[in-house]
Amino acid sequence: MVKSMTGFGRGEAPYGDGSVVVEVTTVNGRHLDVNVRGLREYGALELQVRSRLAERLGRGSAHVAVAVRGAPPTTKRVTADVEFARAFANEFERLRFALGLKGQLPLEALTAREEFLVVEEEASDQEALARSLLAALDEALAGVVAMREAEGASLAADLAERSKRLGETIEQAAERAPAVAESYREKLRARAAELASLAAVEEARLEAEVALFAERSNIDEEIVRSRAHLAAFAEGLRAEGRVGRRLDFLLVELNREANTIASKAADAELAARAVEIKDLLEQMREQVQNLE
Repeated sequence: MVKSMTGFGRGEAPYGDGSVVVEVTTVNGRHLDVNVRGLREYGALELQVRSRLAERLGRGSAHVAVAVRGAPPTTKRVTADVEFARAFANEFERLRFALGLKGQLPLEALTAREEFLVVEEEASDQEALARSLLAALDEALAGVVAMREAEGASLAADLAERSKRLGETIEQAAERAPAVAESYREKLRARAAELASLAAVEEARLEAEVALFAERSNIDEEIVRSRAHLAAFAEGLRAEGRVGRRLDFLLVELNREANTIASKAADAELAARAVEIKDLLEQMREQVQNLE
């Protein structure tokens, strides 16, 4: 399916008591150029974002905006303060000897103290953020791809219609070309009649001049190549994958043939067809610049 390079998508995934929001905007570009905002502190994550875009997008300029909303998820960690326990036990023993008491320090006496068990909350690691970020990014990219496919289908339909008109105009030029030499012969005869009697005109010389003119103005090869390029263009519109550059190349070649036809056009009608061909090609190339 032909895709355009213009698209937008938004994705959101839960993260802690908030979420990660990703917006992706793509526009035309010769190559894939990715700009990421919002991940300056997470260089490794930015590399993952760039890699994911390279997998899904062929070319174009992509702008990725990342926003982390709310507090990140936390995990609780419980640790025993051994130094506090040792100091507490030493003081207990000193007090027991000083007072002549019997017995041992029970563990419950330590665990009952808040100072002994320390509960810490630590922020989640980058893996949790990466999971949320990539989930939101995948959702955004799905929207981008869907929009690029929809616009690509519209552009393909428009290009197919213009391609049809281009083919018709090329055939009109092909039909007109043989009559150009005959028109030139009649002009030569009329000119000769003005200068002298028609009987005095050397027919062989006149035919030689007409033959030379016909050779210089012949566009058969240009028509054959134009037909081939146009057939390849139609095939490209039906192809899967990234065909923008190929279609653009074919239009460049078609324009090359159109320039040659224009330079050989020896009458107003054929020149008019050449202008129509070049105009259609310019319109088509503007559209093809939007294809991936």
